Amino acid sequence: MGYYFRGMISTDNIVNISRDKYKNLNIINLYNNLVIIPLTDELFDEVNENRSVSIKNYKYFTDRIGLFCSNISMISKIAYVEAEYFGGIGSQNGIVWDKEKVFFEETLSDNAINKALEILGIKKSKDKDEFDTVGFGRHRNVDDWITVNNRYSTNGHDSVGVCSAAAPLFY
Repeated sequence: MGYYFRGMISTDNIVNISRDKYKNLNIINLYNNLVIIPLTDELFDEVNENRSVSIKNYKYFTDRIGLFCSNISMISKIAYVEAEYFGGIGSQNGIVWDKEKVFFEETLSDNAINKALEILGIKKSKDKDEFDTVGFGRHRNVDDWITVNNRYSTNGHDSVGVCSAAAPLFY
């Protein structure tokens, strides 16, 4: 069985970002005050608007997603991470911004997500690394995260954790 994730990790300070611009933006509670924004195919298309440039060593990270993350980093630190494993073979990529500056990046490694989570303030527990501490393994595929009941909905369908729309942060 495989594991596939791509998306952003930040704090819940970002829940009101650009809800009216990105209809496929889902912000999901991860752990304590951390949230994730899974990069679904629909959100990928929406952010990139068919005019993005791919970034070396990443499968889905583009210049437009980088700008999206950089802008969010004015509110809170944010990490973009990718992981793809099948049969125990695979790798992770991670990049972290704070105040529009990249200050960590690691690609094609086995530990990029743990390092990004550590930068975001997660401490590993005695028996678990940062990845397991926050419960990143609870879903094996990016789309599976969208079915979680504790998300901040952008379309008003979920009554749990719905946040009101804010003025767009990105133009």
